[in-house]
Amino acid sequence: MLLLNTCDIIQVNFCGKVLHGLSVKKAVLYVSIILIGASLLMLISGCMHTVNNNSLTHTQEPKPAPAKINTSFTVPMPESPGLFTARNDEAVIDYSNKHEGYITVHYKGDTTNELRVMITAPDDKEYIYKLNNGTTEVFPLTEGDGKYKIGLHEHVEGNAFRDLLITTVDVELDDEFAPFIRPSQYVNYCNDNTIKEKATELSIDLDNFFDLTEAIFNYVINNISYDEDLSINATFGHIPQLDIIIEQGSGICFDIASLTAGMLRSVGIPAKLVFGEYNNPYIEYTYHAWVKVYSETDGKIGDNIIITGGTWNILDPTVILLAGFNYMTEYMNDENLYTASFYY
Repeated sequence: MLLLNTCDIIQVNFCGKVLHGLSVKKAVLYVSIILIGASLLMLISGCMHTVNNNSLTHTQEPKPAPAKINTSFTVPMPESPGLFTARNDEAVIDYSNKHEGYITVHYKGDTTNELRVMITAPDDKEYIYKLNNGTTEVFPLTEGDGKYKIGLHEHVEGNAFRDLLITTVDVELDDEFAPFIRPSQYVNYCNDNTIKEKATELSIDLDNFFDLTEAIFNYVINNISYDEDLSINATFGHIPQLDIIIEQGSGICFDIASLTAGMLRSVGIPAKLVFGEYNNPYIEYTYHAWVKVYSETDGKIGDNIIITGGTWNILDPTVILLAGFNYMTEYMNDENLYTASFYY
C-alpha cells in the first residue's frame, strides 16, 4: 500500500482564472479554456487596504451548547492501495477509496506535455485538474453519490488532448463529509506540517466548533493580506502552497480560502473550498473562492457571522480581511449573493 504524502502533491487552478468547457471526443480531447474574473481587491470600492483590527467581537448573549471538537484529531491521510484500479501501460487510476470521497491518479510515463485529469460528476459537471509528471495525486469526489467518469489526457497541440486512460466508477460515500475532512489536490496539508501545527496551537483550551472556527478565522484575517500583484499576474496553474502562504503572509482569494479550509479540516471541522460567483451591492460581479463549514448546532462566530445548525455555512475570509466585519458581514450572511459552481 502506498501512503501518499499530500504535502508533496502539486496542485492547480485559479482565483479569478477558471477552466471551463473540456469536452471529450473518442480519441482526442478538445479543451476550451476560459480565464474569468478580476481581483476582488480591485473591485472593492474605497477598500483598497486590509483593515487593521478584524478580530471578531462578542456581546454577553447566552449561546446554545456547541458541539464538542476532538482537538487531538489525526488527519486521515489519503492512500493508494491498488485494490481497485483502472490501468494500462501509461497510467493508473486508483479508486479503492472512492467511498471516502477521493481517487488517485498516476502517470507512468515521462513527458514534457501537459497532463490533465477530468472528473465528470453524476450531474455532468466537469472538474479539470493538472497532473504533474511522475506524481501520484489525490482528487476529491465532491458531488455526492453516483457515477463519476474519470479521465487522464495528454496535450498534443493547440487545443487537442490525447486520451491516456478513462474509467467510470459508481460512488457511495461513507458520509457527506468524507471529501471535506481530508487533504486533496487543492487543499494540501498533512499531520506534521505548519498548517496542522498552527491549527493545533490555536485549538489549545478550545473544545467546540464555534470557538475553534473563530480562532482559525481570526488568525487568517489578521495574518494574511491580499496580494494585489499576484491577483493581476497569476496565470492558469497557480497553486496554493499553504505553508508558504503562512510564511509570506499573503495570497489571493483561492489561497486564502484554501488555507482556511485546510486549517479547519486539520482539526476535524468539515470544510468545503468553493468556487463560484459573488455579487453584492458594494462589489461588482466577480468569480471568487470562499469556504463553507458544517455545524451541528445553531450559533454565531463572534457577534457577526450567523451559523445554522445541520447545514453548510459560508465563511468568506477574503472579503472580511479586505473590508472589515462592520462593512461586510451582513452580506456574507446572505447566501443569495453567492452562487457556488465547484466544490473541492
